[in-house]
Amino acid sequence: MKYFSLLILAALPMISCSGNDDAVTENIMPAEKQVYTFEYKNYTVQSISVYKGPSGQKIDPSESYLNTYWSTYQQPAWKKISLDLKNNSLQLISGTSSDVTYAVKIEKDSVFISENNEQTFAGIFSRSESSFTLKRSFRYIKKMPRDPNSALTISQKAVFGITGYQDIFGNNVFSSPSEMTANGDDILWSNIDYHYKNL
Repeated sequence: MKYFSLLILAALPMISCSGNDDAVTENIMPAEKQVYTFEYKNYTVQSISVYKGPSGQKIDPSESYLNTYWSTYQQPAWKKISLDLKNNSLQLISGTSSDVTYAVKIEKDSVFISENNEQTFAGIFSRSESSFTLKRSFRYIKKMPRDPNSALTISQKAVFGITGYQDIFGNNVFSSPSEMTANGDDILWSNIDYHYKNL
């Protein structure tokens, strides 16, 4: 009986410890990253479209032609980008006072910024590659005076997103290339991707 009591006392600690071996281990997932900081790496010219008067002829120039209109296209205005998924914001960082922050909406991998009370397509965020592609477009329109009383019209701007034929003709100075009837009438638009990688 004495040995039986000692055997039970010796077994108790083993029984209580063996319960720990049967405990279910939890799969603890790492917290999903909420803030990404990207640094500029390189650019890709996606397209250059040029129309010239007096016949509205379309020409297909090389990339070097773009320098005539947009000499700074090879370098983005912003060296870094910060994307905050928790607060839905995108900060474009130049390192000067021209840093700017936008409220964003992300649909799949497309990033839209709130600009002028509209949602503007700004780029592609790849979570799997930790990269961001900033979409920028340059638009240049020149309409020569049609008579002595009319003025020369020049419009030039860089915008977020992608510019297509429908964004230029019908919405601006010319409804179609056939209206480019004067020597010097000139239209150019170019779409450029600026590639950023996560730091």
